Amino acid sequence: MAKTLGIKGKQLKIAIKKASEVQDNFYKTLQRRGKEILRDLKPDDKAVVVVSRPYNGCDPGLNLGLPQKLMNLGVIPIPLDFLSIDEIDISEDWPNMYWRYGQKILCTVEIVRRDKRLNAMYLTNFGCGPDSFIAHFFREKMDDKPYLQIEIDEHSADVGAITRCEAFLDSLKNVSPSEIEKTKQVKVLSIEKGTQRTVYLPYMSDHACAIAAAFKANGVNAVVMPESNEETVKWGRRYTSGKECYPAIVTTGDMVRQVMSKDFDRKGAAFFMGGSSGPCRFGQYNMLQRMVLDELGYEDVPIYAPNQARNFFEELEVVGRDFFLLGWQGLVTIDLLEKCLRETRPYELNKGETEKVYKECVEISMSVIEKRSNLIKALKECRKKFEAIAVDKSELRPVVGMVGEFFVRANKFSNEDIIIKLEELGVEVWVAPVYEWFLYRNFRRDFLARQRGDIACIGKTMLMDKFQVLEEHKIAGVFKGFLRNLEEPSTKSVLDMASEYVDKTFFGEAIMSIGKAMDFYNKGLCGIVNTIPFTCLPGTIASALLKRFKEEHNDIPVLNVAYDGLGQTNSDTRLEAFVHQARQFQKRMESIKNGELVRV
Repeated sequence: MAKTLGIKGKQLKIAIKKASEVQDNFYKTLQRRGKEILRDLKPDDKAVVVVSRPYNGCDPGLNLGLPQKLMNLGVIPIPLDFLSIDEIDISEDWPNMYWRYGQKILCTVEIVRRDKRLNAMYLTNFGCGPDSFIAHFFREKMDDKPYLQIEIDEHSADVGAITRCEAFLDSLKNVSPSEIEKTKQVKVLSIEKGTQRTVYLPYMSDHACAIAAAFKANGVNAVVMPESNEETVKWGRRYTSGKECYPAIVTTGDMVRQVMSKDFDRKGAAFFMGGSSGPCRFGQYNMLQRMVLDELGYEDVPIYAPNQARNFFEELEVVGRDFFLLGWQGLVTIDLLEKCLRETRPYELNKGETEKVYKECVEISMSVIEKRSNLIKALKECRKKFEAIAVDKSELRPVVGMVGEFFVRANKFSNEDIIIKLEELGVEVWVAPVYEWFLYRNFRRDFLARQRGDIACIGKTMLMDKFQVLEEHKIAGVFKGFLRNLEEPSTKSVLDMASEYVDKTFFGEAIMSIGKAMDFYNKGLCGIVNTIPFTCLPGTIASALLKRFKEEHNDIPVLNVAYDGLGQTNSDTRLEAFVHQARQFQKRMESIKNGELVRV
């Protein structure tokens, strides 16, 4: 930054220190004013705390001037930042609330619900990802104390908002303040070492079978739940608001469907759900699902959600010392078998044969992992099975690459079988591997550990990352000479390829999608498909960046597809147009290579 500004580093440090002091003094001034307001409020007075973020709570254009309108209605509006929220500790109730303003909002809940004079107006915006989860947590903690939630977008009119404010204030006249009690804590219940419970895993893809095999190898019975269907969505939408990202709705629906089944044994069951420390909403899934299970009366059914942050490897050891090793081998194996499937199926002479061989190989390899047998030997047999499939590759199809949010791109129910549809339209599809996400998490864990000066975490992460890469290379070596899309770039290479568009410190899937899109382009692919959940923030950012990527890379066709489970009437038409563009791009690039003049 100092170099960019043309000043010395020492000057920059002094400026940052001074700016921080001024900012801190500003916050202290706000809180002093807040204490003055609360001190002057009489027992029967009413004030409304405006729960918001600065960009909407302080902008009269974005908040429809609601704070001023509250004043016109004779009510004192108090901005969230006027409250002494730093004095509130929510770490016990919300141990994984990694969004800073999520922490502030949930601290505000505790202040509002304990003070009979205070009520809350929660301002949010359409498509706000964090609020799609925080709103659930906010409601849970407010319990039976009424509050007003207003969602604003570019179509909102202040007339309707004023009416809602008036109705809310009128309703408060009929509410008798009750004794403030400590609200019920949402208890995070996980499995214990040596558990005898059966662990149910949501079916994201056949990678779930790999995790199940690793569980079984360590003496823990595991069952992959049936693939998602319309019943899944029905239950998911019933117990969510519909504003969460689609994978949250799908996996929640799968859990509810399972507990509703006749043979579900609550005393012998547990669920598996991945964990994260942000910034994506994924890390909040298990807390929302905990609340859903509690609501259904299954408070005693654990959710095992190992967080991929600092203590990831330790949390995995709850299952067994080599659970991670076997799980990693399984994930890499499934990714490679899927590559075999996608590079063979478009050219098979006997329809359905490749799919049959693929399923046989999944069953063989997962059985080997469960029994801790020779995986390399088993995969060599799998290669022979794929090589024996009758194919016609006299004319290779155009190849397109798929990037995007890792659940949607892997889950064929969520992405409406987009790979099959693209193959039926005449292209071959290469997909970013699922295991890339785990290697990327190693990079993030190492990066943050270095900021903390956590030597132990740095050392362990480096060792595990090196082991994972070596193990991946060893397993992938079985398919050398058979798979064209065998070698994957390192995490560093992917981040470097994306660096022109997004910095490596901007965590999340957006940078991986852009970097992998660049990798596909460099490998000569003819188009990029970006599959994301509707309102997914990393996915939306990637979609925006891919527009520039397209312009700067010979106008390569890019298709952004957002899924919400409602279906789109024009989806097939969009796929057909994309495939046509991919064919044209292939011809154009071949002409350029041959030195011909191309008119665009």
